[in-house]
Amino acid sequence: MIGGMPPLQWLQTFRAVMEAGSFAGAAKLMNLTPSAISHQMRALEGMLGRPLFLRVRRSVVPTEEALTYSASIGESFARLMTATIRVASGAGVRRLPIHASPSFATLWLMPRLGQFLREHPSIDVALFASHEPARLGKDGILIDIQYARPVPEDCEAVALGEELILPLASPAFVAAHGLEAPSDIARVPLIHSLRCVVPWDQWTARHAPFVPLSARGLQFDRAHLALAAAVDGLGLALESTLQARDLLAAGRLVMPLGPTGIGVVAHRLIYRREERDNPEIQAFVGWLMGKIAEGPTTGQFAGH
Repeated sequence: MIGGMPPLQWLQTFRAVMEAGSFAGAAKLMNLTPSAISHQMRALEGMLGRPLFLRVRRSVVPTEEALTYSASIGESFARLMTATIRVASGAGVRRLPIHASPSFATLWLMPRLGQFLREHPSIDVALFASHEPARLGKDGILIDIQYARPVPEDCEAVALGEELILPLASPAFVAAHGLEAPSDIARVPLIHSLRCVVPWDQWTARHAPFVPLSARGLQFDRAHLALAAAVDGLGLALESTLQARDLLAAGRLVMPLGPTGIGVVAHRLIYRREERDNPEIQAFVGWLMGKIAEGPTTGQFAGH
């Protein structure tokens, strides 16, 4: 322990519990026993003087303070990793640190990152993902792919094009519930993606103004979680065609009501204006926009 700080091991374990949602899951991630995880978390709670989790059967539910604490620790770990990468970088290595919103990183960027590396073998990428925006120029990050955030005054922004926010579901869910018209959403379970720029009431106001929405439904604070729930047949999700592109192309999700959505420009790539001539940034921006342009139209995904 240094200067009253908890041991780094406790903080790593705490983040693992937050990620896994249980002590048993964290134990697998950390290669420890569940009892060791529980002991560390009780020690951390004792040091902080407040509970971080509500123990519910075999799972744990984080408190509001735990959510805030986890976000702050995640940012600190990201800065620590960036500093380590910067020191460890060898001479002649062109390293490109990129930050992205978690769902875009998971659903869109990671499946394509290998293509960028093959096309630009002299560039090494360091990818970080969190909901909070990167502090360009302070965290060592050169590029930030943001979702629905204002562009800082000292930054250049490249919009990743318009994306449609529309109802999405698994083919089995559509067949089981006979989804065919906007009025059908009144009788099916809905999935709420809490960070989506278009909520269900806004979509229905435009496309189904007289359809009542159920007060019940699953809620997720990340698009990739909401879409995963939709793939599993847990409900009808309202999400982005950009985020769901690969799931739609693979037939794991469909547009039961066709391309009936609301167009938004929500994802933007930003970098500091003074870095506009950086060759690594130019290479990545050119590659990314080329891949965005390659995407199929929403019409190719419509139907059951």
